[in-house]
Amino acid sequence: MSATRLTRSLLSGTVALRGASRVQVRTSCSGCSSCASPCDKKGGQRNVSLTAAARQLASPQTKPLASGVVSSSLQNEFMDVKFGDGTSGQLPFVWLRDNCQCPECFSVEAQARKLLYHDLDIEVHPTKVQEHIDGLTVDWSDGHKSEYSTKWLQNRAFTPTARAMHRERYALRKEPWGAEHRMKDFDYNTMMSDDRELLDWLLTMECKGSTMLRNVPKRDVAGPEIIEHIAYVKMSHYGPHSTVVNLPNTNNVAKTNAKLGMHNDLPQYEHMAGIIFIHCMEQHPGAGGESIISDGLFAAEELRRNYPEDFKILSTTDMYFWDKGHAKYSWEMPEFFKISKFPVIRVNANNEVLQIAVNNSTRDSHMDLSPVEVKKHYRAYKHFNDILYANALSFKMEQGDMMTLDNVRCLHGREGFEADSDRHIESSYLDWDETRCRRRRLQEKFGCYN
Repeated sequence: MSATRLTRSLLSGTVALRGASRVQVRTSCSGCSSCASPCDKKGGQRNVSLTAAARQLASPQTKPLASGVVSSSLQNEFMDVKFGDGTSGQLPFVWLRDNCQCPECFSVEAQARKLLYHDLDIEVHPTKVQEHIDGLTVDWSDGHKSEYSTKWLQNRAFTPTARAMHRERYALRKEPWGAEHRMKDFDYNTMMSDDRELLDWLLTMECKGSTMLRNVPKRDVAGPEIIEHIAYVKMSHYGPHSTVVNLPNTNNVAKTNAKLGMHNDLPQYEHMAGIIFIHCMEQHPGAGGESIISDGLFAAEELRRNYPEDFKILSTTDMYFWDKGHAKYSWEMPEFFKISKFPVIRVNANNEVLQIAVNNSTRDSHMDLSPVEVKKHYRAYKHFNDILYANALSFKMEQGDMMTLDNVRCLHGREGFEADSDRHIESSYLDWDETRCRRRRLQEKFGCYN
């Protein structure tokens, strides 16, 4: 049996979960000669709609770096350098020595530092500096000699431009949206065959956090198949894909006909799934089954602006999420019992929102709070929930639609439907680490980086 056929067999649940987790095959990139641009496809036109930073990364660089370091001067802890294109930067001595590019200190093959921190003298300083057309040569006080290329130095010169560019390479800036938002459409088969379209989708997901794929084949593994074209399926105790239908003796409230409040999937995991792919295999024909989505990033900033104390509570108070149950399908974990603990709103060191975790069904009844703190937390949570709904979109997916959402940012829910309905949704997941990895590689392929 071929690797691809085996993978699909595993994904469709014909063997146990542990077998599926060991076999993941990603379709290789198809070639293309120009860089993708983020766009809206309306009437055949391509209109730029993402952040200026995303546009900059998604467009080929036409101005080459001027060669050479034309001058340098030594300060107390830094080297001031001026490049041939007129730009300049300050290079700390210890950083330069730590990042020596010679074979003794750095492996070109592994793209990794070999110099050990134990062997680094943080008081090291240059004893001789030579500027030349290819870059810079430095003799060090520890007896070592290093060479650095101009391009390498300019890309890391501690300038605002260099630092901003690498921040964007790490992760694109997210654009909050409210009730006026319209999800951008992509064609499933085009994404599978055209890497320019795939890069467009990757940029859109990273900035906007939501898209709709159309013309998706009616296969329960259509989600895992496109995920494997991008990278790897993120497994959960529900397997590589989760079948969402009305089931007796269910292991998840989503697998009923009940109304679901807006939520993020899998907050019971310490590492939540990054992107959720929600595939409509069969829709309920009458009233009911409508989807509702909202941008948690937008809601969090509204909460911060209007209820700063509530924002502080939700961003500094850990909450428990849990999930306990048994398998309903052969590809699911036979028994599971997950517990996680983190704030509803996660922020970084700059107090920027990194993650939203809202799920009423998996929110634990255990609260690691004093009794006097409990009602304050409920009030803050209620305000946040109200803002989410006040800025939500409501619509009904059709058969062949696949909604993709940034699961650590956007929330989704659904209206209830009749118990005897054939409504059938498949969901699967992709991690953000792998998503950004593919975006960076495609940007390199299309000449988006110097």
